[in-house]
Amino acid sequence: MSVFECIQRRQYGYGAPPADILMNYASRKMPLLFEEREYHLGTLNKVFAAQWLSENQVVCATKCNKLFVLDLKTGERVVIPSLQGASSANPSSVEHSGNHSVAINPSGTLLATGGKDPLTLAIYTLPSFDPRHLGQGCHNDWIFSIVWLDDKFLVTGSRDSSVAVWKIEESSQSEQHLVRKQPHSQTASDSHTEQLHSQTASDSSAEELHSETAADSSGVAVSCHLRAANSSTGQLHSQTAEDSSTGQLHRQTAEDSDVHLPSYSNIQSVVRKTCSLGEKVRAVVFNSRSEEVVGLTSNGYLNVWNVNGKRCKNGYLTSVGEVFSAAAPFARENTSLTLDPERGLFAVGSQSHVSFLDAATMKHVLNVPSKDKGTGVRSISFRGDVVTMGTGAGSLLFYDVRARRFLDCNCGMTLRLRSGDGWLKYDEMYHGFFSDQLHFPNAVYAHLYDPAGVRLFTAGGPLPAGLWGNYAALWS
Repeated sequence: MSVFECIQRRQYGYGAPPADILMNYASRKMPLLFEEREYHLGTLNKVFAAQWLSENQVVCATKCNKLFVLDLKTGERVVIPSLQGASSANPSSVEHSGNHSVAINPSGTLLATGGKDPLTLAIYTLPSFDPRHLGQGCHNDWIFSIVWLDDKFLVTGSRDSSVAVWKIEESSQSEQHLVRKQPHSQTASDSHTEQLHSQTASDSSAEELHSETAADSSGVAVSCHLRAANSSTGQLHSQTAEDSSTGQLHRQTAEDSDVHLPSYSNIQSVVRKTCSLGEKVRAVVFNSRSEEVVGLTSNGYLNVWNVNGKRCKNGYLTSVGEVFSAAAPFARENTSLTLDPERGLFAVGSQSHVSFLDAATMKHVLNVPSKDKGTGVRSISFRGDVVTMGTGAGSLLFYDVRARRFLDCNCGMTLRLRSGDGWLKYDEMYHGFFSDQLHFPNAVYAHLYDPAGVRLFTAGGPLPAGLWGNYAALWS
């Protein structure tokens, strides 16, 4: 049934057209209308993950271990302090690893991401971003992916080739062992401005922001322990100030301040499983229909764990049973995985292809060569009949699953949206190894549609690991 027929039926009193028909139509037409608006992110390095917080706010995680909220109307940023527990055994790995995942539970009350140490799991309460839990003592390498099973349980996939299940306890007055404290404040809103009160003095050349909280007009409040970004200079001013010449961090201790410090508790994983095949779990997806967790490894294996019936009446998950492992069609640089539950179809992004697999059997259905071969499919998502691909060469490509072809520009040419210039740091690494190349496209490491499907947020940075830069834009 075409959109025209649906409208005609509505005029004759047959009711509104099915929502999926309109969504499929919009998913094919909106990419032709998209225009890019770039955002200045200061000196942050490579946005790896993002999630919508509200109509005009997204939360992003970066390679330089920063978590921040970006206002899409004003372009202002608020940096959220990372949670830190025991020191990592390998400090250099912490510095160069990054925060790879951000996930919000189904009710929108909790946010999970990596901690300051990429081996740890940080849980924040929404919308205030008050710290709640720090999960540690489980993974031996970076956490690459996080997915919620429901409002209490979530799964992490790690570079140590394992997945772990975590349980979030109900909030109560009696907390577990406290691992650290963070600044906190009382909530107050101002009818004209949205600024932050800081208990410390910022750099003399920096602009100070004063308020008890930042309360966005969309209803997402951010407590004063968050760090604010100067929209004009891109420098971060906070209780943690960065020396621009040395890059060292100077922190104000709790003893030097009268600020009330909220606590967060230490939690341990409930179950930990190692992949029988494959190495480095790059992506984890939960299939709610079959109640199975699927982990994609970088060398091309899909490991399936069954959690059906494992959650007891008291809310505890006792075990996770591995169902089977299957080889992906391609073995190189498998970095992205997504699921269309309506079709029962997985899409796997590898170095040069997107492969579709049946969700029930993991059997290969279709391989689609990427238009940017060799740079990898860095992000992938379903929206109706259209699969959106973000590549390492800075392209957004749109593949129609039903028609089995890429969307075109009504002229026979493949529709390709190019990422903008972003920001690049011209440091010693650049001058020593990359100065002979004039332009570096920004890889699209993360992209996500808004609930209506009429806006697309994209973020990333330069593909070479040695380059420092960032990119973020809203397509609408």
